Amino acid sequence: MSTLRFAKNNLLLTDIAPNMSQLLDNSKPLQTRTSQPAVPPPYPETAYQWLTEVLDGLIDFGKLHGHYGTIKLTEDEYQWLDDVLEKLIYSVGENENHPLDPLMTFIIRIIANYEDAYVPKLTERFPELAEETPVAKTHENNKPPPYASELSDGELAAHAFFAIGCLLWEGGKAEKALSAYDTAIRLQPDYAEVYNNRGNIKNELGAQDAALADYNAAISLNPHFTEAYYNRAVQKVLCENFDAAIVDFTEAIRLNSDYAEAYAHRGIAKTELGNIDEARSDLQAALVLSEQQGNANFKVLVEKWLQRREQLDAKQKRDKQPRSGGQWKGKVKIANDFDELPESFIAVFRGEDE
Repeated sequence: MSTLRFAKNNLLLTDIAPNMSQLLDNSKPLQTRTSQPAVPPPYPETAYQWLTEVLDGLIDFGKLHGHYGTIKLTEDEYQWLDDVLEKLIYSVGENENHPLDPLMTFIIRIIANYEDAYVPKLTERFPELAEETPVAKTHENNKPPPYASELSDGELAAHAFFAIGCLLWEGGKAEKALSAYDTAIRLQPDYAEVYNNRGNIKNELGAQDAALADYNAAISLNPHFTEAYYNRAVQKVLCENFDAAIVDFTEAIRLNSDYAEAYAHRGIAKTELGNIDEARSDLQAALVLSEQQGNANFKVLVEKWLQRREQLDAKQKRDKQPRSGGQWKGKVKIANDFDELPESFIAVFRGEDE
């Protein structure tokens, strides 16, 4: 299993990155990325510490009130949420592709629900204002994006916790990321992308049975979930269940014919089963795709696997070659292969053994 030992540490799981507009539009492909946290993380440690504090605060907030809908906030709660929102507006701005955009939208919803239900409007307190120039609208950054109206309070909260989990995992905070994903699933039990990403963390932490259960759940919720098939296949490779892994890699490739990682790791699995020609074909396909896609790091990795495959092939050929001989030893000439030695030569050793 030398090929497996060589490739095992390089197996790449695939996370789903939070992108609210894509999650609400099935016609758009979901963004993906490898699940290994970046080294170093893309943000300073203080940013992850702050996000951890926000996560803990929001979890406690939800437990206290029992939901994330319309809540009569205390003065301290309102001030805390407003402080969090201010930092998010500064960081996220109007960038809907920012990984914390779902969190900012969620905080805006909580504050807006409270203000709509419990804060008197200026025109209610001062009717004369209604006859004058309308009051200026809230700053544009405090407006939730259009897609937010399509989500319930619980769903919006689930997307926020999903976004927090993605960033904390990226920052090396595995346990906190799990907590965020667990909360997202409690709020939205049919959230396939969260099961997929939570399975990746469990896989990296060595909880392979729990990871498999999460991948199964993701696929059950979304039978066309390409990345979940791929991740489940990786988990099966780690368990050396190569036949089952190949089935899942093949399904991932059927759903996405340009999936370079799936081709490469299917090639590794086929190598372990002795399907050398098919394995080489898959690795070559992965090499071509990674080059076309500009994935230089993965291209280098596939090249190393191919080189390793050629080295193993060369070694196997050398091992099969007949041993050199032909020298005369006394009255007996050694044959090129021991299987070709004359019976008279073998008989001498048989006599000695007796």
